[in-house]
Amino acid sequence: MGSKVIIFTLNNCSHCTVLKNLLNKEKIDFAEIEIEENKEIWDKVVSQTGHNVVPTVFLPNEGTDDGIVFVPERDYESKEELIEMIKKHI
Repeated sequence: MGSKVIIFTLNNCSHCTVLKNLLNKEKIDFAEIEIEENKEIWDKVVSQTGHNVVPTVFLPNEGTDDGIVFVPERDYESKEELIEMIKKHI
């Protein structure tokens, strides 16, 4: 079974690092997809959300490619707010 939390990150992104540290602190397992190394997947995310910003978080529904996507500044204003939303959905 895959991770219940997938984060899309960019190397040297300080916001991504802060989020990963918060997830680790809260003991929330996650899988990381670095967007420069996974352009095809990231292009699909951008196409579907209309936003090209990281860290974007995806909470897949088990057994499907569907799920909840949290985009910075569209769906959350702070990393702490995002952590609380993730906790409600996992």
